[in-house]
Amino acid sequence: MKNHIYITFAMLFIALQGFGQNFNGKVLDSLSGNPVPFANIYLIEHQTGSVSDTSGTFNLSLGISGRVNLQISCIGYQTEVFSVDLSNSAEQVFHLKESHLQLHEVVVSTSSVKLQQDNIVSVVQKSIKEINLNAPTNLAEALSNIPGIDNYSTGSGIGKPVIRGFSGNRIVIYSQKVRIENQQWGDEHGLGVGEVGIENVEVIKGASSLLYGADALGGVLFFVDESYAPLNTNQAFISTKFQTNTLGTINNAGVKINKNNIRVNMFGSYSSHADYSLPNSDRVLNTRFQEMNFKTGIGFNRGKWVGNIRYSFLGNEFGITESDTPSVSTTRTPELPFQNINDHLISFDNTFFLDRTKVTAILGYNYNNREEFEESNIFPALKMDLNSFSYNLKSSTSFSGDKLLLLTGIQGMYQSNENGAEEILIPDAISTDIGAYATLNYSYSKRLSFEGGVRFDKRKISSEAMESDELSFPMLERNFDNFNFAIGSSFRQGKVVLRANLATGFRAPNTSELLSNGIHEGTIRYEIGDINLKSEKATQIDFSIDYQSDHFSLYINPFFNYVENYITLTPTDSIIEDTPVYFYTQTSAYLTGGEFGIHWHPHPIDWLHLESNFSSVFAEDNDGNALPLIPANKIQTIVKGELNSKGKVKLDNVFIEHIYRLAQDRTANYESSSVEYHLFNAGVVLLIQAEKHLVEISSGIKNIFNTAYIDHLSRFKNSKINNPGINAYLGLKLSF
Repeated sequence: MKNHIYITFAMLFIALQGFGQNFNGKVLDSLSGNPVPFANIYLIEHQTGSVSDTSGTFNLSLGISGRVNLQISCIGYQTEVFSVDLSNSAEQVFHLKESHLQLHEVVVSTSSVKLQQDNIVSVVQKSIKEINLNAPTNLAEALSNIPGIDNYSTGSGIGKPVIRGFSGNRIVIYSQKVRIENQQWGDEHGLGVGEVGIENVEVIKGASSLLYGADALGGVLFFVDESYAPLNTNQAFISTKFQTNTLGTINNAGVKINKNNIRVNMFGSYSSHADYSLPNSDRVLNTRFQEMNFKTGIGFNRGKWVGNIRYSFLGNEFGITESDTPSVSTTRTPELPFQNINDHLISFDNTFFLDRTKVTAILGYNYNNREEFEESNIFPALKMDLNSFSYNLKSSTSFSGDKLLLLTGIQGMYQSNENGAEEILIPDAISTDIGAYATLNYSYSKRLSFEGGVRFDKRKISSEAMESDELSFPMLERNFDNFNFAIGSSFRQGKVVLRANLATGFRAPNTSELLSNGIHEGTIRYEIGDINLKSEKATQIDFSIDYQSDHFSLYINPFFNYVENYITLTPTDSIIEDTPVYFYTQTSAYLTGGEFGIHWHPHPIDWLHLESNFSSVFAEDNDGNALPLIPANKIQTIVKGELNSKGKVKLDNVFIEHIYRLAQDRTANYESSSVEYHLFNAGVVLLIQAEKHLVEISSGIKNIFNTAYIDHLSRFKNSKINNPGINAYLGLKLSF
């Protein structure tokens, strides 16, 4: 039997080598015609590439043919995307235009595979390195550095992203091209994604159900995996960072191998933090946490097929804070109560190239195990196992010389939730989803484009009647379905790009909203669901104006979102087991606001960058009452120097950041208001180039003036517990 396995793998390896195909190209300056050396050549579908030599030439020895998208970028030039036919063996020439400033000209991994300036829907892409500039403690906090995104935090370890006032089940999160499901309905349930092995995050704000599935009323977070190493090369890194506030250590390592069209990525991380420190030097009891993260991916191709198999594990241990009792302990072992959360994610994505049609098939399995320990370190009081199987089949076909792009697809999910302990928050339940969509993109000219599409979704939720010692849950069988549509247009005139989009969205009530009946220890609420809740239906209008010159960029992005049957928790005067009672109810909701930002790159001081942005959300129901958990308005300003100095020791960048949160006094009837505050952060990154490796040293201080403040989206606000005080950090990364 073993011999048969060895022979099979040997034949597969030989077959992969036999399909090798050489693609030759040359990169030239569009004005002078001179070669562009050391340009980065990146095959988007393969997530790998090469670098041009001193004469601007490059060679891609691939085991694939067909039409793919090639991204070419180089410092001092505009990034471009070219559609190329790898079956053409003749050398092809690519021209790049000079550019001093690049803000939005990046490629996104959405279905369009276009530069941001050419997208009809505004998509914000940020690298993990960029959003981690001020050393956030977790990934959700890092995401809050993006305008329009905020962090609903529980201490320094748990964070939930908030997009324009929406969070939880109203935003959809993708990792490894698979939708993440981790009981996100809970206020104290975190993001469920570890940052190791992730290169970029793309943010689509507003109703985005058309391509990404039901529930995306507020938007989508799409995490893009780290690219593979360039062809026939190996890469590796190790890094560590220490933070003084939590006495935290964050350790990462990664290896990339690309040999003969077999590509392998492996990453691992471990972080450990004590209770966080307040401005008065007291610590907040039981905010300690630990995280383990492992991720691996294997990429391969043959003929007109590209495949990737990926697996990731995320293990979290979080203490649960139930009082404002100060602590001086620096131990990392959690006290009761605490929670352990394990997430496993397996994905298998395939892309097939059929002339001008590209077919993608993605299968995913997400297992979330959540255990809460209240009176024992051994036996959990609460245990929930969530199994989610998903599939995503889509095709894109171009017509009329790439003027028309037709995208069709089918998505679905089977999900089961099972309880395994005495305490039950929601009963065992099964949910099934299926959705189908079609969109058409028409490029009338280089300046004017249109896009439109429709989608139909159907969801079924069913559960058996359940009883515990004190609670009972009725049998449930509900069906929800809805049609959605989206239309949009973009117009480019010189340095200005205008966009307008109208889209609808749909979200069926989740099991918690329908069937909750008990004390939710993490939120200190007795929550009661409503089995008759209707689906939420959203309609959003979104505009954007982008202006970009060589040294100045500006964007304005207003929006209006109306949500029918908006589901919210409503407090009552009742008390059960010494806990206030909240009911799930429905109303209509109106959300409006937007983002505004500038980026100035003064000439001839080419190393200096001045950036500032403002984000705002105003939200109320049909009766003019404020909606809960709406972030306060924010102004974020950063002065950054990026110095491309010569020599082995380089000052890569240095920055000073100011964050101003305005007061939030428009609150729901069970919320407290919050006052304004100012935060100042600063940091520096130093690069040391050795013979075969690169050393990166980062250092800085967060909350320089040790300001005492409470963010409006802190779950500790009602307990009057401040956010963390001053935090100095020092990091070291070795790449080789």
